[in-house]
Amino acid sequence: MQRAIQVILTILLLLTLTIVILTWFISNTPNLSTPSPQATIALPEPTATSVPPSPTPNPTATASPTAVPTPTPLPRKQIWIEPIVPQEMRDYVIGRLQTLSPSVMIELANEKNAATADLSIGLNNESGSILVMTRTYAIAAPFLTVTDAISQNALQAYWRGDVNALTATFANELKAATPPTLLMSNETRVLFERGFGPLSPNAKTRMIAANEAVSVAQAITNSIIALLPFNQLDQHWKLLWLDGQNLFDKQLDPAKYPFTTRLYAKGDKTLIAAIAPFTDRDPAKMTVVAMTGVTAMARGTAVQMEAKGLLYPGLLVRDWLRSADITHISNEVSFWEACPAPSFAETVQFCSRPKYIELLKDVGTDVVELTGNHLWDFGWQQFSNTLKIYDDLGWQTFGGGRTYNEALKPLTMTVNGNNIAFIGCNWFGANWATDKLPGSARCGKNSQYELDLITAQIREAKAKGYLVIATIQYEEYYTYAASPTQRRDFQALRDAGAIIVNGSQGHHAQGFNVSDKGFIHYGTGNLFFGDQFDVGAHQTFVDRHVFYNGTYLGVELKTAYIDDYSQPRPMRPDERASFLRLLFALP
Repeated sequence: MQRAIQVILTILLLLTLTIVILTWFISNTPNLSTPSPQATIALPEPTATSVPPSPTPNPTATASPTAVPTPTPLPRKQIWIEPIVPQEMRDYVIGRLQTLSPSVMIELANEKNAATADLSIGLNNESGSILVMTRTYAIAAPFLTVTDAISQNALQAYWRGDVNALTATFANELKAATPPTLLMSNETRVLFERGFGPLSPNAKTRMIAANEAVSVAQAITNSIIALLPFNQLDQHWKLLWLDGQNLFDKQLDPAKYPFTTRLYAKGDKTLIAAIAPFTDRDPAKMTVVAMTGVTAMARGTAVQMEAKGLLYPGLLVRDWLRSADITHISNEVSFWEACPAPSFAETVQFCSRPKYIELLKDVGTDVVELTGNHLWDFGWQQFSNTLKIYDDLGWQTFGGGRTYNEALKPLTMTVNGNNIAFIGCNWFGANWATDKLPGSARCGKNSQYELDLITAQIREAKAKGYLVIATIQYEEYYTYAASPTQRRDFQALRDAGAIIVNGSQGHHAQGFNVSDKGFIHYGTGNLFFGDQFDVGAHQTFVDRHVFYNGTYLGVELKTAYIDDYSQPRPMRPDERASFLRLLFALP
C-alpha cells in the first residue's frame, strides 16, 4: 500500500514539472500569426490604369500615386476651298496640308467666313492673296489630225453656240463635214464657264471622266478637240497651238497663255506656306528630244556644202534642233582626211571630209546614232577615227561602238529629271561590230532577221525605269506605207517596252502607228542627204518628242522639203497639209 502511494506521488510530481516547463516555453515563443515590424512592406496605390507598377529596388511606405499628364489639345485650323476647284487640285492641297500633322489639326470649312485660310480660283492676284498652284489646260486633237492650230476667239464662239465657228479651222480633216465634238470633263466645263460664259446647248460636246480622255481618243480618230490638263497629254493626242502659242515650247511665257487656272490663298500664312507654289507645267521637268532621219554628208549635199558653205544645209531648220534638250543625228558615214572631192555621181560608197563636222556642231548635236550602212565604206579604220572625233567633241553615241559589246550597250541619260535610254541596231547586216573590230550593233544573235539582242536590251532598260527610244536601220523601202515585215518588227520593239520606235533607215518618209504601248515612226526620211529622185525622199521630219516628269506627253511633227540637193526647208502650210493627209490615211 505504501509502495503504491509513492508511485502516484512521483507521477504527479512529473506532470507538474512538465506543465511548468511547457508554460515557460510558450510564454517565450513569438506569435507567428503576426508579422514582425521588419517584414512590413507598404504597397503604393494602383495607378489610374489599374496596372500594378514594377517593384522598386528600395520601396518606402510613403510612395505617392503616379501623376498622369493631361493631353494638350492640338491647334485647330479650318481651310475653305472654293467648290469650283477641280478635284486633282483639291487633292494636292489636302495632301500638302497633311504634312503639318501632328502639330496642327486641319479641317475643311463649309463656309469661307469660318476659315482661317481660303483658296479660290482667280485670274489676277487679289490683294493679300498668294499664288499656290497653277494648272495649264491644253487644246488637243487625236494624233491623226492635220489641223495644227486653233484660236481662242473661234473656240469661244463655238462655246457660245456658233456651230460654224470651227469649220474653217478643221477644213483639212477627213471627216470635217460636221462640227467637231468638244471633249472635256464636267470640272473643266465649270471652270471655262467662268471665263466663256454658259456652254451653249448648240455646241457639240461630250462630257467624260477626268481619266477617260485617252480611251475616247482611241475610239474617235478625228473631228474632235479636247480641253485637258497639260500633264494628261500622251501619244494619242496632238497638241494644238493656241493663238500661236505652243505648250511644248519651253520658252513659252505662261503669263501670256490664256488657258491657265491659278489657285490663290489668303489667310493663315503657316497653312499657305505648307501648300507651296506648284505648277503642272514646269519647264525644269520637261525634256525635248529631236529625232532625225538619215544624214550622209556626201554626193550632192557635200557638193553644195563646198559651194555655199558648210552650214548651208541646216540654216532653215537648225532652230528646230538647237532648241531641243537632246538633238539626235543618225550619221551613216565616217569622216576621212583623204575623202575624195564630192560629186553628183550616183555612187554608193560614201565618206565625209572632217571639216563637214561643222554642220553637225551648228545644229547642236548631242547624240550620234551609229547604226548606218556606210560606216566601213573606206575601211573600219576610218570609223574608228570617227569615234575619236565624237569623243573629243563630248558627243555621246549608241547603236555602234568599238566592240560587239560596246555597240549593243544602251546610251542612258537623265535630263531635267527624265530618265531616257537610246538603243539601236543595224538589221540590214552592214559593218557589224565584232570582238576586235568597231562597227554597228547587231539586232539578233544568230541572224540579221532576229531581234533577240535589241529586245533584251529594251526590256532591261525599261525594268530599270528608263523611257526607251529604240532605233533600227531596217531595209529601205521607197514607199510611204510600211511593209508587213516592217510593221511586225517595229511593233516587236514597242512590245518589248520602247515608248518610241524610230526607223532610221528610210530615205523615203513613212507613216506612223500609235497605241497604248507607244509611238512608232516607220521612217523619218533624209535630213542632210537630199539628192534622191523620189518626192518622198525630199520630204522629211524632225520629230520633237516631249517628256515630262517621267512620262511621255507626245510628239510635235516638224515637216520639211529638201531643196537644192541639200537644204531642208520648212514646208508651206499647203504642202504640210497634203503630206500629213497622205500619211494619216495609210492603214
